[in-house]
Amino acid sequence: MTDWRLSMQAIRPRFLQLFQRFQRCLMLRCRFALLILSGARMISVASAAPPVVPLASELLSAACRTSAESAKSTSVAALLPPLNRAAAVGEWLSASVDQRDWSGYLSRYVLPLTSVDGAAGAGPAIAPVWEAGALLTGDAGHAPQPVPAARQIYTAVVQADGALQGQPFVWEALSASQQRMLDRRAPASRVPDGLGPRRLDFLRGARSDEGSLFRRRRSVLGDALHSAPVLVAAPAGTAQDAEYQAFRRRYASRRPLVYLGANDGMLHAFDMADGRERYAYVPNALFPYLSLLSDPAYVHRAYVDGTAIAGDVRIGAAWRTVLVAALGAGAQGLLALDVTDPETLDARIALWEFTDADDPMVGNVMTTPQLARVQVGADSTRAVAVFASGLNNYAVDGHTSSAGKGALFLAALDKPRAEGWRLNANYFRLITPIAEPDLPNGLSAAALLADRDGLLRFAYAGDLQGNLWRFDLHGHAPRSAAVERLFTARDAAGRPQPITQQPSIVYADDGGYLILFGTGRLLNRDDLAAASFASQSFYALHDTLARPIALIAGRHDLSERRLSPNGEGQFDLAAHEAGTELGKRGWFIDFWQSERTGERSLGGAQVSDGVLLFNTLLPGAMSCSAARSRSYALKVLTGLPAPSALATMPAAAMVGLLQPVYVDKQPVLPLASRRTTTLPTGTIKVEGALAPVMLASDGAAMLTLAPLARVKVTRRAGRLSWREVSNWRELYEASR
Repeated sequence: MTDWRLSMQAIRPRFLQLFQRFQRCLMLRCRFALLILSGARMISVASAAPPVVPLASELLSAACRTSAESAKSTSVAALLPPLNRAAAVGEWLSASVDQRDWSGYLSRYVLPLTSVDGAAGAGPAIAPVWEAGALLTGDAGHAPQPVPAARQIYTAVVQADGALQGQPFVWEALSASQQRMLDRRAPASRVPDGLGPRRLDFLRGARSDEGSLFRRRRSVLGDALHSAPVLVAAPAGTAQDAEYQAFRRRYASRRPLVYLGANDGMLHAFDMADGRERYAYVPNALFPYLSLLSDPAYVHRAYVDGTAIAGDVRIGAAWRTVLVAALGAGAQGLLALDVTDPETLDARIALWEFTDADDPMVGNVMTTPQLARVQVGADSTRAVAVFASGLNNYAVDGHTSSAGKGALFLAALDKPRAEGWRLNANYFRLITPIAEPDLPNGLSAAALLADRDGLLRFAYAGDLQGNLWRFDLHGHAPRSAAVERLFTARDAAGRPQPITQQPSIVYADDGGYLILFGTGRLLNRDDLAAASFASQSFYALHDTLARPIALIAGRHDLSERRLSPNGEGQFDLAAHEAGTELGKRGWFIDFWQSERTGERSLGGAQVSDGVLLFNTLLPGAMSCSAARSRSYALKVLTGLPAPSALATMPAAAMVGLLQPVYVDKQPVLPLASRRTTTLPTGTIKVEGALAPVMLASDGAAMLTLAPLARVKVTRRAGRLSWREVSNWRELYEASR
């Protein structure tokens, strides 16, 4: 027994050593297994990003066209203030597209003072002053204006960190990387075809290789499907500081230019007087796809197809005019140009490009950027471009934000060209969480609110999952802004309603603001199919400006307005359960049977003197039929029908007025007739009328202007509260 015990004592250390090794091995195997499971879970989470939304590159609201049809379709348009107020009531810029070869056209029309005096439904035919595509292309009897070699076309070489250097768009000035991308037939091609210089000449407008090496074009100008024209004329801001007043005087006679992004790969600047192209910019972000434009088997895609905005901002100690343009479905990003002096537009005006290579949360920015000034320190401010992350920032494209969250970006306009992009230094990012990872997500354009000093304090933006977000920028740094959800748009059955438009904002009677927006989407042809139709609505939400935010829990917190057909092609509109308005946080309207008709709100709203005007889209009966519009004019504070026109004018209702074609925003012109009354308090009251109009061009490019209705408006002349948002510009113009 003693010998046995001695033997056990001798082998016990060895046994314990072996057992410990076994334990360590087992633990390592378990850890390895856990790592495998964890990795699988991470892969699963990464692959569980929201579904990517295909973005159409055709005009979804227009009828499909066959190769035998030659009529042009109006794609985008803009109603602008008249350059000569004594002779015209407005300027109409209309872009159209020929879908046979995706040629583009841009026409200018001057609307005479008498153009809206006729009866509703009738109006004069107006000829275009010029058409830019014809000038740029030329014909058998007229040389192109300007000729391709003389066009002022520029681009930029952008480094990996975002540093930028402007360059002429000529072969010798391009970087080696840019030359390689142009010297191949398609982005996937690895073998150069030796046609790079000739392909660049094609992009500049040379036509000698058309029909042999490259495709034929009816117009050198590419189509513009979503990038509405932007006019930059004399400065018109209201800043009162001496520096801005000097800036206004210096550029009071500035040459007016019209900027338009097109799917020929360029952002163009056309002279408003004669339609000649004065400048064009080719974004560096589009170089991987430029060679496709010359392919004889060309398949249409987007290039510079996002919206743009221009305005005066203080950069450092100087005032400048800056234009910021989104690339839309063309690429994930946007660009900024200094367009202060139209006589010196050259390689130096490119300020920056900002893409998903600089921040993976940048997506396809489909909505309009904004310009603002923000507080960045206790005693310092900065001019910024404010834009939403847009769609598909989680797409697998080499720069992926897989979580599917949205973001509001603030990019400094004074970033030196040679400086790279740095988060929380020269740009800021405010992230919105995602509620439904199984649904597509994407943040749309923000509506901005500034304080009396012009500093951005609040921003409101919606997303594809129906959330309306408030960004509270009270503080010394944008990175510390509060991101809070004000409301989630859901239909009566609880289904999310997508928000794809920029909200509008007006001052509410009892303090705070009304945030106005409609719901619905039109991103690809599947959205026109009856199977995708859902109930859509228009909302007016009261934000009390409480901090933290006072959440609106659901539509039960809002007053309902109900539509009912009146037998005349429009609707009667009434409050549901009258007498229950007290304590409500706004109002809403469900579009009439939209789950069956497909009616939806896409283009945003306009507010003029208390009247809310917006259009909705109605898909055609067939998948290739043209879409139509319904037009609404409502009291903005109540959501009830707007008042009738003056007794001296014919009145016409506008609650769901059906129109034969789709217009995203209703053109509205002021009528000359008005009545002025001095009240006992000394306040001057001006009563007049607005005329929503329908403008349509025929095959001969003549524009027909037809007034649709007379909407009564009342304005007070004199000083208003600094919080008034909706009509300060009209009052300012009326007082001039």
